[in-house]
Amino acid sequence: MRQLLACCDAGGVPEAGARQAWLDDIAKWRRQWEEFIRPDAGSDASPLHPRRVVEALRRVLPDDGIVVPDSGVHHNWVVQFWKARRPGTVLNTWGFSAMGFGVAGVLGAKLAAPDRPCVAVCGDGGFMMRPDVLCTAVEYGIPAVWLVWNNFAYGAIRDIQTGLLAKREIATSFVREATGQLYNPDFVALARACGVDGLRVERAQELEPALQHAIRAEQPFVLDVHVDRDIKPPGVGTWALPPLPHAEPSFGARRLP
Repeated sequence: MRQLLACCDAGGVPEAGARQAWLDDIAKWRRQWEEFIRPDAGSDASPLHPRRVVEALRRVLPDDGIVVPDSGVHHNWVVQFWKARRPGTVLNTWGFSAMGFGVAGVLGAKLAAPDRPCVAVCGDGGFMMRPDVLCTAVEYGIPAVWLVWNNFAYGAIRDIQTGLLAKREIATSFVREATGQLYNPDFVALARACGVDGLRVERAQELEPALQHAIRAEQPFVLDVHVDRDIKPPGVGTWALPPLPHAEPSFGARRLP
């Protein structure tokens, strides 16, 4: 704060022309980014394109709806593409929580804001850290919604492994050891065993109606959404995990000679 005040006292405010040039640059970069990401928003692919999941949730949730992202690769997609319309409507911990934070945290959000829809976006791995919260929701009548980002993996760790370890992955995909077939429990059956209703979503056209139904149900609800596990979130930055070499960003990279 002292440094900021010193800048103000020194007349550090840029001239109007310089400021406008800076704003023009930002507007240009924003247009370039929007053109880069536009093709994926309406994808009808199956399994679902991750961007399609975020866009569908944005369209269905009202302005005051609350999203609670859990830790995982889905968190990267939410914070990248979610455009919050009111303060305090995206409750995330960035990298400061254990998996399962959002699975349980959505109950607190709903108790604090009982008249607003509250949706946890959680990976299949994170959801299995705390599936017991479904029983808690039934016991206390808390109508939260869980959108399970089902990609049959600890996806964030898998992406780091395949990106930095010569495309190898170690114990991050959920597979049957004997056959190599992708495996997850039936999340809808698991939910119903706990007294919670649920729907499986495997096609893009089914997602928005399923979200609308889950929110309007006014009871605990699980959506098992099958998401493409091989699409990585685009970005202008990259992970630096020394001593491993970092990958170049997928957008806006400036390669040095």
